[in-house]
Amino acid sequence: MMIKHLFKLALLPLAIGQAMAAHGQNPADQASQNEQDSPSFVSRFINDDAPFRMDFNLGDHPAYAQVYGILDVARVSINHSLPENYELPNNFYPYSGAKVTDRVTSRTEWVNGGLQASRLGLRGEVAKLQMLEHDFKFVYQFEAGFNPIDMKLHDAAQTLADNSGANANSSVNADSSMNGELFARQAWVGVDGGALGRVSYGTQYNPFFEITAAYDPNSKADTFSPLGESGTIGGGGGISENSRMKNSVKYGNTYEIEGHGKVNYAGMYQFGNAEGTSEGYGYTAQLGYENSLFGVQFAYDRFDDAVKAGNAAPGNPLANDTISAALYNTEATLLTLKWTPTKDIKVMGGWEWYRLKPSSDASIKYNKLFDQTVFGGVVTSALKPGYQQDNNVYYIGASFDFSQRVPVLAGLSTSAGFYETKFDAIEGPTVSTNSEGKIDTWTMVADYRFNKRFDTYVAYTNNHFSGDKFPIASFYHDVSSVGAGMRMKF
Repeated sequence: MMIKHLFKLALLPLAIGQAMAAHGQNPADQASQNEQDSPSFVSRFINDDAPFRMDFNLGDHPAYAQVYGILDVARVSINHSLPENYELPNNFYPYSGAKVTDRVTSRTEWVNGGLQASRLGLRGEVAKLQMLEHDFKFVYQFEAGFNPIDMKLHDAAQTLADNSGANANSSVNADSSMNGELFARQAWVGVDGGALGRVSYGTQYNPFFEITAAYDPNSKADTFSPLGESGTIGGGGGISENSRMKNSVKYGNTYEIEGHGKVNYAGMYQFGNAEGTSEGYGYTAQLGYENSLFGVQFAYDRFDDAVKAGNAAPGNPLANDTISAALYNTEATLLTLKWTPTKDIKVMGGWEWYRLKPSSDASIKYNKLFDQTVFGGVVTSALKPGYQQDNNVYYIGASFDFSQRVPVLAGLSTSAGFYETKFDAIEGPTVSTNSEGKIDTWTMVADYRFNKRFDTYVAYTNNHFSGDKFPIASFYHDVSSVGAGMRMKF
């Protein structure tokens, strides 16, 4: 039933396109032209960059609207895990580790998002809006994340509630920036002034997220790369919920230096502490330079009263179907480098540092958080005054495109990377070494691209946990997974 369901879903865009192509024809013409039209549409679907883009005029203004998406399903085996959870963006989390419990065992299941979490979106623009002798464009993008296996929206907060109280450790669960909202991935509108830059407002990616996506040697593989699995290090600067900034305003621009590459810069601010819309407030700044040989990106962000959701009162039945949360102040820096010595080889790496500190407010009342009941109705600071924790993430790797040197293998690419995550001790009036630990991760991906729409892949990751944060009596020290899947982009 699962394969049948996925096959029907994959054919849905084709059916929609067929109906659109047939619209407006006479019944007699449809019968005579059907045989010719179908191959033409399939060809366009396979080869066009945007097969579901519609260009039109809005008054005197040229405009377009485009439906797009990704469907990505894989079969994955993991050696230590709780039962998979299809409401999460990633149904298994090798990087998060595994505690020694009766429900943790080896598992093989279908999962969403081996390389990229599945999504469906709408984007577009209305152009040539003149103001102050400049041409501007109105731009927008709305994007929903969902699991094609059960057709549910990504809702990490629900997984935390499902594993609170007497139901602790019943399935894989984690906090995330996607918590059941329809357009949780992106939902923003803006004005693009070309050389003047773009200003936008709404739910938008933290620049940390966009940089790690471009500079991860394994392309931020959602089930295999730590930067894809974890919003904490792959976009949030220490707090997963901050990888997407809600109620945020962003300005960004790219300045091209003729013959010498381009400089990019951006600034972003989140208006926070509005229950049900965004939690915490903060800002991010980005500066980068790229040319055909070399790339470098730097970003800094800082948040106050950032909220990190979690399970509530394990073992207490009064906490069933609720969540808990903790407050932090955070600051983080990210530096990434890319070297492309030849067209077929890319070498990438980076360093991220983030600091967790006591929140500005010792406590904030939250009856609801991400549409879930907060156990006790109050969220408090996770750290006491005078304490802080520094954390570092280092990674390096490379990718190779076979098409440049072995034409018969055109479409095949491989990548491999090493990631080290180091959690320092919580420092203050006393030192807590039970927060000190390390995760060493090796990840490898081989991807074969059939055409613009379809590719298939195999991937492997191994995560080794050590230090007082992961005592051997209660944590498995090696969690690995291997999988193969197929992805469709449209």
